Amino acid sequence: MSLLTPSEEGAFSGAGSLTTLRKAKAPAEPPNELIYRHHAKLRSSLRQLWASREIVVTLAERDIRAQYKQSTLGILWALLFPLAMLGIFTIIFARVKSQGIPGVPYELYAYTGILYWTFFAAAFGQGALSLLNNKSLMEKTQFPRECFPLECTLVAVVNSALALVPLGLLFAIFAFVPHPMIWVWAPLFILITLAFTIGIVVLVSAVVIQMRDLAQVVPIVLMLGLFATPVIWQFKRIPHWLQPVYGFFNPLGPVIDDTRRVMLSGLNPVPIPLLAAMAGALFYIFVGYRIFKRLEVNFADIA
Repeated sequence: MSLLTPSEEGAFSGAGSLTTLRKAKAPAEPPNELIYRHHAKLRSSLRQLWASREIVVTLAERDIRAQYKQSTLGILWALLFPLAMLGIFTIIFARVKSQGIPGVPYELYAYTGILYWTFFAAAFGQGALSLLNNKSLMEKTQFPRECFPLECTLVAVVNSALALVPLGLLFAIFAFVPHPMIWVWAPLFILITLAFTIGIVVLVSAVVIQMRDLAQVVPIVLMLGLFATPVIWQFKRIPHWLQPVYGFFNPLGPVIDDTRRVMLSGLNPVPIPLLAAMAGALFYIFVGYRIFKRLEVNFADIA
């Protein structure tokens, strides 16, 4: 006795009819509502990400090894790159009176901003392309896709930690003692920088894999961002009423300025721009992660 209906038996009759039936039932591509209206539960996504934290560490270790493998200087490049930037800035800007802080060696002033910027630039430059660079691995694995941009951020954290060594040497060379209050404020500055960087990196990595041409724009954004961030110039050059707005959209500005104020001058942070930076960092990490989870459903298909 046949378990098929007459219409189904007719569909299976004839050569190649099974293939025809399968093609008829399979959609050509996922409908847009599955891709752009995909809703992922934030709490469960964060739980899965936390459960995959060892994967982030493993991927970061892989990239660190690959970064310095077969290199004569090896991990010393993490120290030489910010020092090279410091040398360039010192030659060009050290004699400009409008730059720096009176009574503070310009090298210390500049290197403080360089530390923040090199961290962000390294995380952004690699993290924005992380999904594209790992597309073959992404097609074969099932762990959370945000592990890829996050491991790039972790690599940048390691390199930035190494770059603190020259800062200590600069303090010793210039016989300059950092104000001890920096140890009180440093955790907050670091958290703001991490939240802002992670939010931007996760957001841009999800957008770049959707629109490949944006990968060519990343170096331009970094070049412009260097001059739009108070790495070279002082944050106080922004009009007072505009500082909170700037701090919201670019939290690195108030963080760099307040780090210099606390560590080099012994002053307290400016509260309103710093609060705006905190709000901006939370905004970026929340919106960036939400957009990433909305778009991740088709990462493997378009990679």
